[in-house]
Amino acid sequence: MRVLEGGNDIADFLHLITSSNALWLYSVLLVSAIVENLFPPYPGDTVIIIGGYLVGVGKLNLSGALLSSTAGSLVGASLLFLLGLTKGRTLFHRGRYPFFSPERLRRVEGWFEQHGRKVVLASRFLAGVRSIVAISAGIGRMRYGTFLVFSLVSILAWNGLLLYLGLKLGQNWERIVDLFRFYNGLIVALVGLFVLVWYLKRRYTRRS
Repeated sequence: MRVLEGGNDIADFLHLITSSNALWLYSVLLVSAIVENLFPPYPGDTVIIIGGYLVGVGKLNLSGALLSSTAGSLVGASLLFLLGLTKGRTLFHRGRYPFFSPERLRRVEGWFEQHGRKVVLASRFLAGVRSIVAISAGIGRMRYGTFLVFSLVSILAWNGLLLYLGLKLGQNWERIVDLFRFYNGLIVALVGLFVLVWYLKRRYTRRS
């Protein structure tokens, strides 16, 4: 949906959400944040930005919006962490050529032991990679308490930023949504490029 000069679509949409029950809207922020972790294509950041708009018009409380979205993000990230911890090794060992050999799994554990905190701390700012980081932290057997604390800091910073931008932009929130779509696409492209370079380099090393 795009803002059009004199259009009624955006006005109707804003009227719909501002006339909704506040408790229901907090629930939407909570559930949306969970879904965004489990299904990364879901536009969870957009929903939080709209939540910031609702704070700006007095429909929601900033603390409540931050609490509900943060709780949802933590629940979603924790589910993925537990998936990696309990099922990750089984999933990766399926098939004749497992993606993670026992040796590689030990490397992942060692790598997360050294750098895991920094990666988790930055994970919310890495669109398209957040879910992978949470699963990898579980596979790497990072301590759950450590994962939870650093995830909380990252989530509070990111969700707080989104809510603040939505609050300040008011009915121009779609502009920042477009900006974040570009940012998210750029991050995904850079990560994809990094993985491609890593794969080609590893393949070249094996041949040599």
